[in-house]
Amino acid sequence: MQKKISTITLVTVMKKYLVTIIVSVAIGVIMGKVFLEQYDGYKGIRFTSNTGEEVYFIRYGEFNTESEMEQATLTLTSYIYNIVDNKYRVFIGITKSEDNLIKLSNYYTAKGYSVYTDRYFINNSEFIKLLDNYDTILASTDDSMVIDSVNGQILEKYEELVNQNGSKN
Repeated sequence: MQKKISTITLVTVMKKYLVTIIVSVAIGVIMGKVFLEQYDGYKGIRFTSNTGEEVYFIRYGEFNTESEMEQATLTLTSYIYNIVDNKYRVFIGITKSEDNLIKLSNYYTAKGYSVYTDRYFINNSEFIKLLDNYDTILASTDDSMVIDSVNGQILEKYEELVNQNGSKN
């Protein structure tokens, strides 16, 4: 008689846990499917870390070949470039500050350049700290020589600390 009671109790307990396990697995599968479907077909960049900051890049242009880019940038004192979708994107300024973005855009527009603004996420903390310092200097000056010099240093440091490929200074 003792064996029968234990077996019945054991079966009841197993049914209770088995249902809980099956429900937990089903919920996990459904949540996983929903989570992965958010990324399905997405071609852009999704950030999964909050350790960096969004930074403004001032784009000079986009060129189909390296020789086109080199020809178009002969008058620039400093620039960097990245290759995206087999096109050469040339950048002539970087800042975190919207006020400095306006100042730099106006500076280059006054020099006769057509410029565009792109935003990128940078997670190199050393570069971000340097950019904060450079932004402070840019914010405190209207001298075109200082703006040009500081901006050149920013591009050089970006190339050294973050990009580490494809640049012309």
